[in-house]
Amino acid sequence: MKRIYNYIGAVASWAVIMAVPSCTDTWEDHYNSGESTAATQSLWKLISENPDLSNFSQIAEQVHYYRDQTHPQADYTFKDMLDGQVMTVWVPENDALSSAEWQKWYDLAESTPYTVQQQFLANSMALWRHIATGGGADTLTMLNGKKQVFDKDNFTMAELPMKEKNIAASNGTLHTMSTAIPFVYNIYEFLKDEDNSTANNLSTFHDLLIEGDTTYFSEDMSIEGLPDANGDPTYVDSVYRTSNTMFTKQGLPSNSNTDQYLTYDESFGAEIDSEDSTFIMLLPTDNAWENAYQMLEKYYNYAPIYVDNSKANNGTTNVYKEVSNTDSLKDKCINMDILSPLCFNLSFQPDENGNIGRWNLDDFMQNYSQARYFLNTYGDTLRTDDDWVKESLFEGDRIEMSNGYGIVSDTWNIPAKLYKPDLYIEVGSSSFYNFGNKSGSATSYSFSNTTAMSWVDSVGRVSQGSFYGFSPDSPSGNPIVEFKLQGTSGDNFESDIMSGKYDIYIVMVPAFYVTSSDSIVGDTLKAKIRATISYCNGDASGRDATIQTDQIEYDGEKVDTLLLFEDFEFPYSYKNMRQCYPTLSLTTKTSATDRRNGYSNTIYVDRFILKSKD
Repeated sequence: MKRIYNYIGAVASWAVIMAVPSCTDTWEDHYNSGESTAATQSLWKLISENPDLSNFSQIAEQVHYYRDQTHPQADYTFKDMLDGQVMTVWVPENDALSSAEWQKWYDLAESTPYTVQQQFLANSMALWRHIATGGGADTLTMLNGKKQVFDKDNFTMAELPMKEKNIAASNGTLHTMSTAIPFVYNIYEFLKDEDNSTANNLSTFHDLLIEGDTTYFSEDMSIEGLPDANGDPTYVDSVYRTSNTMFTKQGLPSNSNTDQYLTYDESFGAEIDSEDSTFIMLLPTDNAWENAYQMLEKYYNYAPIYVDNSKANNGTTNVYKEVSNTDSLKDKCINMDILSPLCFNLSFQPDENGNIGRWNLDDFMQNYSQARYFLNTYGDTLRTDDDWVKESLFEGDRIEMSNGYGIVSDTWNIPAKLYKPDLYIEVGSSSFYNFGNKSGSATSYSFSNTTAMSWVDSVGRVSQGSFYGFSPDSPSGNPIVEFKLQGTSGDNFESDIMSGKYDIYIVMVPAFYVTSSDSIVGDTLKAKIRATISYCNGDASGRDATIQTDQIEYDGEKVDTLLLFEDFEFPYSYKNMRQCYPTLSLTTKTSATDRRNGYSNTIYVDRFILKSKD
């Protein structure tokens, strides 16, 4: 009995809890659902002795139970299961399938028995006794994890009429069917099936999905036997589990000067094998994947060596990170970015009022244009804008799955703001790069945009209600501060600069945001600034190149966005390169004469904006 309990635990985890009755239950109390348990013949006996069920029994006797796709249990067949496990079986009679259809299952039982288990035998079985004696309809979880509706009033299973009902067995209930319960792939199963992927030109997606599968031994679920001669444990019942790296978003590994970052996997972050969730999955064809790859390729130029800023010694010693195979890194990152936006969980799609959880699947597929926006499982919010219409996302051939829809499309219609986004870098303590080694000091300021002074609407609001001031060490000095050109969280992969062109802006804040009261606007203080970018240029030694702006004047009259660099082209990408990023140094350039003429050597900075030009 433990063998099948472990199996059910691998397919449907709830069954592990249900499989062992409470110590206070009698056997009859736990399993009796209105049907007498006085029957003396097992399910296997009833099936194997019924000539109308001979095709099913031959297959059940032949197919061994599989822990997963690669681990059969040599001494345990579905005959053994039907002879002992308490369950209900909906067995198709011989006439339910044509000779060719039965032959298909016979052939698969020889070549790929796991397929027979999942798509036929386990698709016809559920744990415990389920009797058609009225009382409405139940949604049952079959042994392969599929959900099916058992209508006890109308005597149907999966909307198909049952023929012979409520045949009592010593270990369960037998119903016969004049039509086999159809198997419906979930999205994961559909993509993994080679015939499906070939027929729908999804081989690239299929291959990546297979590559993401990892099968491991589950010690907790396995049954330990006697130790071997060396005292090491052995197992009389070994359980294996399979997971997929695409199902969960993973962060970068701990930083080191190795190729370890190549193990990072970005995914759609959804368990598309789950029968308890409802997904809409975009399925780009091989042609769509190839076109998307070629379009993205120019953004993923990698250099053989980068400055590793996390290990720099107070800015005086450069430490480098080498990339041994830039082509492999490029390939991996492009495929990750093609993949990550593709999945949408129905439960998180808003209606026209922004309320989530209001859709059923059919309504959504017919009326998704009414949704205020779409939210994919990676966390991207997709809205219609001047360059892209959100409804175009779900154009393609729909394939109904057991857990949603797959939409096969010959285009990868993802907006540019996802694959090469503008970057918004809020100035904060995490965005300074080694400020202590530069000249000056930094002060944080909070500013409530909602309860601010009456003049705020005329001169501009600050982002997120805060900004920083940078002052010199002495009244006659000029502060120098260096910033990361990366997301404000430091490890925010989505804010990495990619190879290609950007317009780079600074947003500056007037001094009177610090000095003024509600009724009096303080003196306007002008500023002269200069910016220098340090960036990877592919130098064999790893040293960064630098480029400096001309002197830029700020009039100090409003929150103002000033252009620092136009059409600046980064030759190499920093995408997914942990702790590698360009830096931007900022300094004031005021003389004593300038200060007498209304210029300040203290500046206030809100954020930097990098607008993508490609």
